[in-house]
Amino acid sequence: MALSKSDKLLNFFPENMRAEWERYNFDFNDVREVRLRVNQPVRVLCDREIRLAMVYGERDMEEIFRYLCHDSVYAYEEERKQGYIMADGGHRIGITGELAALENGRFIAKYIRYINIRLAHEHKSIAEGIIDYVCEAGSGQPLNTLIVSPPGLGKTTLLRDTIRLLSNGVGDFGGCNVGVVDERGEIAGAYRGSALLDCGERTDVITGGNKRQGISILVRTFAPRVIAIDEIGGEPDAQSIFYAGVSGCGVIATAHGRSLDDVKKKRELTCLFEQNIFKRFILISAGSGTSRYASIYDERGNELCGRKLLRAYA
Repeated sequence: MALSKSDKLLNFFPENMRAEWERYNFDFNDVREVRLRVNQPVRVLCDREIRLAMVYGERDMEEIFRYLCHDSVYAYEEERKQGYIMADGGHRIGITGELAALENGRFIAKYIRYINIRLAHEHKSIAEGIIDYVCEAGSGQPLNTLIVSPPGLGKTTLLRDTIRLLSNGVGDFGGCNVGVVDERGEIAGAYRGSALLDCGERTDVITGGNKRQGISILVRTFAPRVIAIDEIGGEPDAQSIFYAGVSGCGVIATAHGRSLDDVKKKRELTCLFEQNIFKRFILISAGSGTSRYASIYDERGNELCGRKLLRAYA
């Protein structure tokens, strides 16, 4: 039997805690984040933040965490070192509290006291308003594109739908093979390697590993015309993009930033901008409620399109 819109949210909590959540009857599609802080009221982010009359203690937080790990905490050790775990459906669950030191200067969350459940939602057709700028006029060749926004404004959602349109084809563009390097499983909502969110019919997805490894496998064995990666930030990411470019692949990527200047100031990525690797920049900004806008620029920073409403968010 299909889950109701509220049941989907209940599934993040042990059965003995679900009765309280049932009273609120949240529509899963309206919820963006659920923040749990030990001994503090739960807060739910929809189009506004809602404070609930619900407080979890230390034991509650540990129980929720074990439930999210399917009672196999050690199976999630590598993800815990990154400060999050992934749930079926591409939902990222941030975790922190007291950290324990590991070898090589790394840490892992030992006592979980803060949990942030970030829900992944599909917004199909959201990229239809920007896809013409991503494909070169005449040839239809996908252009190297960087999607930029602060956290939580939907750059991964826009990336996913751009992948879907490039894969399936749209307008005069007939579609192409797309390779997705999905380290955290957020783009494709991957579970055990299978994409649960729609990334298109000509798309191949690699989860786990790192960007360089994923790109190398895709280039050598899947012949993608376009490679998509999420959240570039360090020098290894920049080198991965160079590798994809010299292999003849286009690149669609995302990065954190409030402006193009924010991203261009990142020392690790300077080489990408100095050599004009990206031909299009898409800057996402927030409107009222859940509405989102996209501003589009060329490689010289010239504005090609002012604030364009991404309608699927509205």
